[in-house]
Amino acid sequence: MSKKGQKSDLNLLAGHVLLEHVYKQLHKPLVFYAYKFIKDENIAKDLVQDAFLSILKKEGNDTIDNLKTFLYRCVRNNCINYINHKVVELEFQENEAARIRREIEYYSTHYTIMEKEIYKKLMDAIEELPEHYRTPFKLSRFENLKAKEIADKLGLPVRTVETKIYRALTILRSKLGKQMFSLFAIIFPKLNLV
Repeated sequence: MSKKGQKSDLNLLAGHVLLEHVYKQLHKPLVFYAYKFIKDENIAKDLVQDAFLSILKKEGNDTIDNLKTFLYRCVRNNCINYINHKVVELEFQENEAARIRREIEYYSTHYTIMEKEIYKKLMDAIEELPEHYRTPFKLSRFENLKAKEIADKLGLPVRTVETKIYRALTILRSKLGKQMFSLFAIIFPKLNLV
């Protein structure tokens, strides 16, 4: 090995010993310094670690006149960059939350309007049923009466009431279309349209 190579290795070794000494001496004060800005010990430690890594990146390129000043300036800049990044992140999250709130408001308003329109179509279709089907159907679906109770109320046999309700459903399904009828069954499950 040449003298020049030995000297370079010695300089490198001396540099690492010096860096280790500086690390032991300044690590805690730098973490404390970063913590004043960040208020999170783990992040403060990471930012200090990044400052020490920046010394290694500078090695061979530039000389550092005052290592302590360099490290404090580096930690301060890391803290500022971190805070700026958090501000941008927070603004993005707030904008995203506002966008989601607007979408929810839009869709809930739109859904309510659509639900009212669909309900009106269903009610119109029910009102267009022949009276002898409409009455048992409405008693069954809107007053939640059982077929026996409807039969007693209308003076009809139970089987006749069941048939009239079934035929009312068949007419509604035919009149409204299979897809629309299925939509009613989903939106208004209490009506038991299936």
